[in-house]
Amino acid sequence: MITAAGIDHLMNRGWPAAHSTELDGWLVRRAAGVTLRANSVLPAGAPYDLGKALDYVETLYQAHGITPSFQISPAAQPTDLDDHLATRGYQLKNPTLVQCAEIADVLAALPSSAVEVNISSVADDAWMQFWWQNDGRGGPAEQAVARQILDRGPALYATIRSGDQIAAIGRLALVDDWSGLYCIATDPAFRRQGLAQAVIRALLQKATTQGVRHVYLSVLANNTPALTLYTRLGFTTLSRYHYRTLA
Repeated sequence: MITAAGIDHLMNRGWPAAHSTELDGWLVRRAAGVTLRANSVLPAGAPYDLGKALDYVETLYQAHGITPSFQISPAAQPTDLDDHLATRGYQLKNPTLVQCAEIADVLAALPSSAVEVNISSVADDAWMQFWWQNDGRGGPAEQAVARQILDRGPALYATIRSGDQIAAIGRLALVDDWSGLYCIATDPAFRRQGLAQAVIRALLQKATTQGVRHVYLSVLANNTPALTLYTRLGFTTLSRYHYRTLA
């Protein structure tokens, strides 16, 4: 059974920041403010001097125009870090569940689909533009940083088209014999047609040909419709995290 620390490690590799600084057990991640995960501290170990470590993180992030943030999971160190951050004025943000499953179980639960799904190992410009229009935050500069994040690790990219128009996309990060679902998005005009499930099926089928056996995903704890779907597909919650962001 994978540990909470192991899940943190997988997810960090599946969405790697452009820059990371080791700080006495902490991984201080920076990506020009693009996505909270890539611009937060992963506190994997306990610093010798917590106060000095916090001062360093805040000074570094503020020097780069980034709001100081921490990703807090059950594996966060020191174990009372969340309390220290709350006392210091950090606000709780985005309670999230991390769910995992065996790919074979998910494929068995997914309905078959005749929809054609294109799978590539590279996100082309059309895929990137569609994702950014649906889920991006910022302009061309931020989009360029986001592409750097995607390109820093191996992954599979799925695209469903309707004529010349993209209808749905998805990304599956590849980390050893694990994979992580990201960037699942459907054009509003094509929703409720099973395209997201077709994307997931195609990505996982391709991953099995590369020896990948497990899949994880993150979902906001209050997203009941998504949690209902993932439970039906065989996912179970193995960890959780939230962010602490300096107000």
